[in-house]
Order: sequence, then structure tokens, then C-alpha cells
Amino acid sequence: MRKQLLGFAIALAILIITVSAWVVWKSVAEKISLEAPTAGIAETITTTPTIIEDKNLAEAIAAGEDFSTAGESEKAAAAFAATASRYPTEIKPLILLAEVQINLGEFEKARANLKAAEQLDAVNPDIFILRGKILLKEEKFTEAEKEFGKAGEHGKFWQGVMAAFFDRRDEAKKLFAKTDDDRSFKFLKAFLEWENFPDSPKTHLDTLLTKSFIEIGEYELALTKIGPVLEDDADYRDAWLLTGYAQFAQKNFELAKQSWETAFALDSGKPETQYFLGLVNFKLDNLAEAEKFFLLARENRMSATDLGEKLAETYLQQGKYRAAADLLAEEIAKKRETSLNDFVKPISLYLDKLKDGRNAWNLANLAKQRFPEEAFAHNLAGWVSLSNGYLPEAREQLEKSIELNPQLPWPYFNLGKYFEKTENQASALAAYHEAFELDTTGPAGISAAQNYNRLLGTIQPPTKMENNQK
Repeated sequence: MRKQLLGFAIALAILIITVSAWVVWKSVAEKISLEAPTAGIAETITTTPTIIEDKNLAEAIAAGEDFSTAGESEKAAAAFAATASRYPTEIKPLILLAEVQINLGEFEKARANLKAAEQLDAVNPDIFILRGKILLKEEKFTEAEKEFGKAGEHGKFWQGVMAAFFDRRDEAKKLFAKTDDDRSFKFLKAFLEWENFPDSPKTHLDTLLTKSFIEIGEYELALTKIGPVLEDDADYRDAWLLTGYAQFAQKNFELAKQSWETAFALDSGKPETQYFLGLVNFKLDNLAEAEKFFLLARENRMSATDLGEKLAETYLQQGKYRAAADLLAEEIAKKRETSLNDFVKPISLYLDKLKDGRNAWNLANLAKQRFPEEAFAHNLAGWVSLSNGYLPEAREQLEKSIELNPQLPWPYFNLGKYFEKTENQASALAAYHEAFELDTTGPAGISAAQNYNRLLGTIQPPTKMENNQK
């Protein structure tokens, strides 16, 4: 029978920052210098968790959860730790802190916080579930199942996971059917797919279950389950793909590369394999190999939404700025749905690396066409106009940006640069000051503070004669 599984796509985001400014104010030169922060936000939260000082319990927990959702686990841990310290009789911050620490691989810290949680509520089911998850990470599967069992009804999903892992199929199906956890459907679907093929071997079911383990982020279970499958059939391409995926997720990049190379040797035409090899070679700084495999995947119409961005990043790392900028511009042109942030990197490349104002303007103009009422689109147009030397157009676009959104810091920053070019130092200082006030610890504020202090240092005090004339 055919051995085919759905391919995976790893969505990796590219962090993009921008530039922009405006204002009317005078005599700012007499004000004190603006101090750009010297510590990052993560450091600030770790040492002084001011983020929760003025928040109630629910708000403080929500702040930590926002960090966690954004993938900023260290900041989430710091926020939850601060909340737990401020509310020592509340169990939820301790539970959330332990969960984040498990994701960070800080198992002993997580155990300590779970023990503290136990002092508040010895039968809280989340304590047993998180202890079980630690044991899974440590590949102590039998012990993990015992902990999940202590969670009672609340632990039905994880009890089902372990029953599936230990080949107790009927029990697993019953447990999954009793829980409202949406992840249960991944396993029920795997069982159903296998049962639809009466002659299908058990290795097929194990491969489907491996895929389910990967989808819930339990890579130790996945690798343990798929091992015997490959021992039985070393030519099972999709089993190698899954193995490499789990190894990649564990940051075992060399092992992932070997697994995906094996899958490629078995079937060199599968675009998912080519894409994965591009990813892992990029991680290992094998940039020429990464470029080769990303191009192969692109030629074979790999559907990963970030493929163009990953290929462009590979070009960038090799100093191929024209190829990167043109590829990103091409991606923008063909996408039906884009964000304004998509425009920033290619515009920056055209302006800063290639001195290609024409293509930069084409993109900025396209941004305005697609987002005519968005302040940031006009900010981009102002930025490009400023770089191209079209100062009246730059001012018009930046002031339009501020009119649409007075709280956006970058237009003020760019307008500060405009006023510098037109030798209006007082207005430039005012614009930088406003950008700093709106984004004190962010990139716009920090850049504005640097320009403010630089410009302030160039202003000469009036001479005695000038004072007398006044």
C-alpha cells in the first residue's frame, strides 16, 4: 500500500523593524538629553518586573500569557515568577511558570515550583499533568503514565496519549472519546485512517501515531515510536521525514540533516524533503546547500508560506542583496494577502544596500495602493521620498501618516530626519523627542534618542555679543 503522510511546514517568522517622524515645538534645545535604555526588555523584567506592579492578578497573568503566546518564553517565565511572588497564595502563576520552564528545558526549576504549588493544593490535576510532561521529556514513559493517571478525569487526554503509545488501541480510543480536548481528534483520525485499510501493517499505524505525537509537540514519544518502524523498513521515506522533523524540533540539526538526506536519497523529487533540507542546512550555515534545496522546493511548487522569505534570507546571508530584494518584491507582488511589514525589508535593501530608489518607490507606492488609509503605508512613502531627496513629498506623506495615527512613532522619527535636512534643528529635536516619548524602550525611541543627543551636541551656545544684541 502507499506510504504517504501529509508534509509539514515550519512557520518561522522574520522580525522586521522600520523607520519614520514630524512635529511643531521650539526651544527644545534647552531640555536635558534623552537616555536610550542600555538593557533589553528581557533583562529589565528579570531584574525589576515592573510589568506586573500596577496590575491585578488577572491582568498580570494575561501579561505573562501574552509573552508565552508570542514565543517569548524567558519573558513569560519572568512575568509569571513576579506574579507568583506578588500573589504567594495563588496557585495559577506557579502552574503557568512551571509549564513555561518545562518548555525551556528547566526541569528542576519546574519541579520546585510544582512542589510549591502542591503546598497550596495537593490534588490539583495540573500538577500531575506537568510532572508527567517532565517525565516524557526525560523519556521515562511508564512513570509519566502513572502521573497522568493521578490527574483523574482532567488527565483523560494524556492518559489516551500513553495508551496509544503503549499500543492499547481500544483503551486509547475510549479515553480520547471522553475528552473535549481538540487534540484528541488527531489520534482518532490516525486510528480511523489505519482501520480503513484492513491489510495495512502495524508500522503504518505507528507512523500515523508518530505524526500525531509530533503535532502535539511530544518529540520523545515520536522518536521512540518511529524507531522500530525504520528497523522494520529502512526505505520508508515518510518515516525518515518524521524522524528528521522531530530531531529538528529538538535542535538536533546534524541528526535531522542525516534523516532528511536519507529521505531525499529515497525520493529526490518530494518538495517537502527539499524544503526541510533547505531549513536544516541554513541552521548549520551551509548556505550554498540551503539555497540549492530552497530553489528545488520552489521549482517543485512547495506550498510553505515562508519559502520565499527563507530563500531571501539565505541570499542575504551570502551578501546577494539584489537577489534577496527582487525575490521579496516578487513575493509581495504575487501574494493576495500581504502585511505592511512585508514591504520593509525589500525597501530597506533597495535603499541601503543597492541605492535603488526607483524600485524602493515602486514598493512604497504599492503599499499605499493596497493600504491607502494605513498610517504606516504613508510612513513608508515618506521614508523612501526622504531617501530619494524628494523633501516636499516626504513631509506631505509623513504628516499624512501622523494625521492617520498620531501614536505611531516612526513618522516622527523620519520627520526629525526631514527637519535635519532642511536645517530646522528645533523642529528636528521636537520630532525626535516625540518619537522617544511614544516608543521609549522600542527601536524607534532608541534611534530617536540617539539622533536627539547627537543633534543636541552640535548646537552651539550663543556668543556674548549675540546675547547683548538680544
